[in-house]
Amino acid sequence: MNTFVKLIETIQHWHASGKDGAIATLIRSSGTSPLPVGEMMAISSSFDMQGAVSRGCVESAILEIAQDAIKENQALLRHFGFSDQSAWEVGLTCGGEIDVLIEPVPQSQDTADFFDRVLSKCKNDEPFYLFHFLDEENLGKRILCDHEKILYSDLPPSLSISPSVIRGLNNQDKSHTMDVPLTNGKNLPAFMTYFQPARRLIIIGAGEIAIYLTKMAKLLGFSVIIIDPRSMFASNMRFPDADIILAKWPQDCLPSLNLKPRDSLVIISHDEKIDLPALQIGLESCVGYIGLLGSLKTRQNRLVALKEAGWQEADLARLHAPIGLDIGSKKADEIALAILAEIIKEKNQSRSA
Repeated sequence: MNTFVKLIETIQHWHASGKDGAIATLIRSSGTSPLPVGEMMAISSSFDMQGAVSRGCVESAILEIAQDAIKENQALLRHFGFSDQSAWEVGLTCGGEIDVLIEPVPQSQDTADFFDRVLSKCKNDEPFYLFHFLDEENLGKRILCDHEKILYSDLPPSLSISPSVIRGLNNQDKSHTMDVPLTNGKNLPAFMTYFQPARRLIIIGAGEIAIYLTKMAKLLGFSVIIIDPRSMFASNMRFPDADIILAKWPQDCLPSLNLKPRDSLVIISHDEKIDLPALQIGLESCVGYIGLLGSLKTRQNRLVALKEAGWQEADLARLHAPIGLDIGSKKADEIALAILAEIIKEKNQSRSA
């Protein structure tokens, strides 16, 4: 979701400067293609670009193709395959094959309406779906919807997604190509992308490690929440990149965050009065990752306290303690890197399971 917001904001900036734009979307891949389907890049009419669909293999060609799409105001679908020739030949040296949809995004009221609806969903952290239609007649037409209704459509008025399709979207959380049933009884091929709110990283303890962890996590698209009752630590001056800063005790604010499987809870305060309530709230929730920082003695003390509070070994097995991948880190920035690397590893393993 954050990546799409950045692309939209980039195109809005181009529009304000008098430039038209286009969005390229990776809709199919096979073999060892470098990026997953659903990746996007934005291109301007003056050859600016934001994002990528192939790690540099075909971006130069897409820049050129996008100019035709912009000039003709016509979506284009292009296939790219393997190339083992020079670096100047367009192709994927990794041996994969990809299909890329390039859609013009002109300066228009329709574009403004579409962007407004997308940004509204993103601002409110509400998931949504975007359908890109792929048949020749409707190539590049879009429908934006959530689990309940259509929010935007530039298909002809006689065409609309069947309500049963919208109701059945709940379990479709991966980008893919599908045949979409319409209300007129026909099916149209489309590429569906599911946009979810940013993954949340909740950091308990606002020390030096948390500063580096926040900066790194924001680069990777996380929404970061800092919790520490010590207001001199939990401040905007120390955490200008954080989305939310709560100078409160964990037990007074963590339950209201409604921790979810996509969230990560990092407990790095070094203070038992702060750590233990956060650990217990995390264990009571369905949060996807719980990590605890501390020496062997500190970890043992926390585990003993949790067992005395009634937690079983099976519950405590959820804890990542020691926290982070073992890369021999002692400096704050490297510890932050190790923590975030472990979170990403867990996320990717869960996704592929």
